[in-house]
Amino acid sequence: MLASYVKAFGQLGDPRLTRPILYSFGLAMLTTLLLLPVGYFCLEWLNETLMGWIDGGDSWWMDAIEWSARALGWLIGLTVLFFVFGLMQTAYLGIFIDQVVEAAKDLTRPELQFNPPLALLASSWCSAKFLALSLFVNLLILPLVLVGWFLPPMGLVIQLLANGYLLGKEFEDLVANRFPSRPKLSLLRRTTFGMVSAGLLLVPFVNFCAPVITAAAFTNYYSSRE
Repeated sequence: MLASYVKAFGQLGDPRLTRPILYSFGLAMLTTLLLLPVGYFCLEWLNETLMGWIDGGDSWWMDAIEWSARALGWLIGLTVLFFVFGLMQTAYLGIFIDQVVEAAKDLTRPELQFNPPLALLASSWCSAKFLALSLFVNLLILPLVLVGWFLPPMGLVIQLLANGYLLGKEFEDLVANRFPSRPKLSLLRRTTFGMVSAGLLLVPFVNFCAPVITAAAFTNYYSSRE
């Protein structure tokens, strides 16, 4: 498994891998810019609700609580965005993943014959479902992750397990269907594959190309077993 990831890193020079990185990154960034105003209004609403519940009148300590709550909300929001950005990029990569799979296959097992790729509409629908599921799961585990930040490494373990399962399932569905035998991994191996990807998403700058690396690694691994 690790050898597949190492081989995928070596394949990054292929333009068929670099273009999907730029496309998926650009779409994820555009989505982020569209979500920022929504996040701002949500945080302001929560802040106003909290201050209304405290109802301490006009005093310096109320101002201190308000600004502290606002700063904490933005800190939590930006941190969550950092973790979710890679999942958004992964979702958009599903539209361009065929270039990555074909490139990785040509560099390892060019003689293999693949099944035809999904139609654009079908791949877009799969990407949308994955994005919605990822956002839902990460919002669901957010309270545990926040508590886990104060009890390291619990927060990190929860994130790696949850996102590792999601990423492993998504990449298996996207890549395995291109192989005639449609290979399937065990739950443990698939989640482990995904956890490596989730770990790469936490590394600054590496996280921008982590989805493409994972797609190539899955292709390399399946190709070695055909």
